[in-house]
Amino acid sequence: MSPDANPDAFLALLTQGLISDAQHDAARAHPETAALPPLPSPAHALAWMRVRGLVTEEEQNAALDKIGDDAPHADDAADTAIDADDLIELAGQGITHEAIEVLFRDSLIDAETRDMALTETPVVGTVAASPVATLAWLATEGPLEKERFDALRAQVAAEPAFAMAAERTRIVNEAQALIEADEQAIKAWQARAQRSRRIGAWKFILAVAVIGGGLGWYLFAPASVPACDAASTRKTLDSLMRRVTMDVRMRHLDPNAGTVIETPSVGSMREVGYRKPERVRGCVAVMTRGDSKEPMAYTIGPTEPKSDEMVVRGADVAIVEARFGHLDADGRPLYNAEPIGREAMEKAFREGAAPLSAARSASAMRMRPRTDSGLVRKDPNRSREIAEIEPTGPCRKLDDGMGHTCPLVIEYNDSLLGALSGSDTSLPVTGEFTFVEDNGNWRVSDDFPKTFVRKVLEARLSSMGVTDAAMPQ
Repeated sequence: MSPDANPDAFLALLTQGLISDAQHDAARAHPETAALPPLPSPAHALAWMRVRGLVTEEEQNAALDKIGDDAPHADDAADTAIDADDLIELAGQGITHEAIEVLFRDSLIDAETRDMALTETPVVGTVAASPVATLAWLATEGPLEKERFDALRAQVAAEPAFAMAAERTRIVNEAQALIEADEQAIKAWQARAQRSRRIGAWKFILAVAVIGGGLGWYLFAPASVPACDAASTRKTLDSLMRRVTMDVRMRHLDPNAGTVIETPSVGSMREVGYRKPERVRGCVAVMTRGDSKEPMAYTIGPTEPKSDEMVVRGADVAIVEARFGHLDADGRPLYNAEPIGREAMEKAFREGAAPLSAARSASAMRMRPRTDSGLVRKDPNRSREIAEIEPTGPCRKLDDGMGHTCPLVIEYNDSLLGALSGSDTSLPVTGEFTFVEDNGNWRVSDDFPKTFVRKVLEARLSSMGVTDAAMPQ
């Protein structure tokens, strides 16, 4: 194929205003361009450029913001950007042209299904191609009807042993496990929605706003750090509950519907630990709303390191238990991700998770209505996709000596659950993650994308009450 392969797709991006002349030239000059298959759309070209680092998500969003609503190609550019975001999400799951071709070569899909799938999947991925995830996606959201997938399962199960039989069986069985997990997640959401209607929609919304979306933060006066259950703390939390309730009323419910929104109360307040160097207390409590009780967490500490003004900040229960529950006699953390170090570990983790953040793409954020009323201040650090990271134990050296694995809890802002609930929703993601040293710098191991996506899925299912979903290894 000549170096002029796919000129129309890249030229369309330039015409729409999504890439610059320099980015267009870089795409045309890239060593992979000549070998690319025919690209089904400009979105495929843009997704490929993002995977290869020729365009960042921030640059794509900035370019889209510069395109006026009355520009000739404004609608086309918006559609291209949204479709590219969707392709990047698939790229982060290993659902790619390569995975499609593997399924076709193994006779798990026919030529018609392959050709249709190639138009809906990215050329390359940000993680290794995953035929398992691809087959599951084809059966749940792609062009492979459920009846045809069930027929495929029956065919593979009945096949005599031959060279590729074991691999075909593995792919189909693991894809079925993913499909069953997806079905259980849907059923759990349906049950949760029915339950929320029975107990009153406001209770579910308020729980998301306070527990999942972040408590917010609230200033008060004492120069010393009050106890978790001090009178000043109680007064502050009561005021914050009233503000959160008003925030919910303004954002979510019809004022003419006659719905009564009760202000929740906070009780059973206790200290998990006190980090003396930072002068911060970690606290947990129980939020009561009618007959419903939910655990919640918060911290109390100075607004700035040397300030005498104190602030209550919302926190994730799992993070507080890990961060303040493992301290030495001097109030310092017992676990600091040695020999990596907290700072290097967090930097490596965030860099490793960055390519997987397509779920919080600009398109999803543009399509989602703004819901902040301004009554409750959000801690900006908790607005990040990876809000907090905390070691839960010591890191251990791998037997092969090639790295260290560290037990962590991550506060993860899950855009999927957020879209379903209508508000920010955070998840505590727990697991062991491996870090390797590379030329003096630490990075996550090559299996990090698979491990992280799996742990997020497990946390997502757990939050919905699904505890027995089959998970492929």
